[in-house]
Amino acid sequence: MKRLDDDLHNKRGTRLPARSASEDGQAQCRVQSSKKQALAPILEPLRDLQPASEVLTNRTENDDDYIRLILADGVVKQELKRSERDGSVFIDWTTITLRVTALLSYFSKSFTDEDIARFLSGKLEEIFGSSFGISKKNNFGLFFHPLSFVIGDNFGHFCIGNKNGRCVISISGQGWANASQASAKKLYTFITNLDELGGDCKLSRIDLAADYYKDGPTHSEFEAAYHRGEFVRQQRHIKTKDAWPNYQVYGCVHTKRGLESGITDAVGVRTSDLYLRRYDKGRELGDLNSTWSRVELEMKSKDTLIPFDVLLNPAKYFCQYPYLKNLCNSEAERLVSTRITAEITIESAKKIVKRQFGKYLRVLRGLAESDEELINELQSDEDEWPVRLAKIAPQIFVPIHKQPVISNVLFAEEFATSDFGYTDDSGYISSHIN
Repeated sequence: MKRLDDDLHNKRGTRLPARSASEDGQAQCRVQSSKKQALAPILEPLRDLQPASEVLTNRTENDDDYIRLILADGVVKQELKRSERDGSVFIDWTTITLRVTALLSYFSKSFTDEDIARFLSGKLEEIFGSSFGISKKNNFGLFFHPLSFVIGDNFGHFCIGNKNGRCVISISGQGWANASQASAKKLYTFITNLDELGGDCKLSRIDLAADYYKDGPTHSEFEAAYHRGEFVRQQRHIKTKDAWPNYQVYGCVHTKRGLESGITDAVGVRTSDLYLRRYDKGRELGDLNSTWSRVELEMKSKDTLIPFDVLLNPAKYFCQYPYLKNLCNSEAERLVSTRITAEITIESAKKIVKRQFGKYLRVLRGLAESDEELINELQSDEDEWPVRLAKIAPQIFVPIHKQPVISNVLFAEEFATSDFGYTDDSGYISSHIN
């Protein structure tokens, strides 16, 4: 009889009776909401789809929780917590995905992937600055796209050609460090306009960071905060340490050399939607006595809805952990951080040369007729910047939208539909045309 009872309860395709009438009502409400989502994509708080009694019973929500679920186009996603935090929080990375058809509509005279890249090159200069045009086309693809282009001097990438009809615009931390002051606002306007053209734009990744030149969080303070539970985003998990996020330390904390090289603390995993890092930025650049530390929050949109508003108000979305809310506000400015980075990089390069070749230079200087003659003999014959100093090198390139276009396709001008040499009957098939 016991086996028969188990078989009846575990039989596939049958719905078991609800434990209570309220639970049964909850399930019906969920099904109806899913059908509505399929008809009209809207955002709804998940808690509004449940009876009030079930919210407290099943979810145990707390006003201090940092996780709130919503329905976005029928899919359950996390909503970023918005706070009233002030301070100097800056954008350190962005990756945007959108439909190619929106760019074709926005750049009405574009026809091919190369056309889109040329028009986008000029637009990126308008948004970020004169050094952000697309500098070259790679001989390889990126992010599952067969075509990829370099933005500026490795400031980011533009990728296109995937069969899903979407493309990627990614600006790196080095790119944002060289961007103009109004770049975030201009980017917000650009992607908002593309979204209105059916671009289905998404911020698939954005990094926010805050610098502390002095009195910033140290490794020991960060570790102590973790053990106090200040990185637990839901109050109901405070007493369950198995539900706490991962915590890892990179670098040697037991030796002087390890501490001088800098320590990195990380909460979460790189594949998750939230990944928090604290590291000794100054020591990473080579200043052994620097007190400059940086806190970075990496956010992805796999299971999280990232609003465009984060571009305009990064500080409001920085506090995704209780620890960040309790952290003192940063007063560091991005331009100052860029200048200090350049100063530390140059001083670090001098120390490397002195450590490795200082004795040779002392002896050779005494044997040479003049310092200028010695420098001319020792310097490289190649006019290139070393990798360590490349980040502060002046940008010298001609963006592709200012380069001459070479086309082997001949046709009458009156039939042209592209500013860059292609017509509908030219035989050229773009990757985004089925």
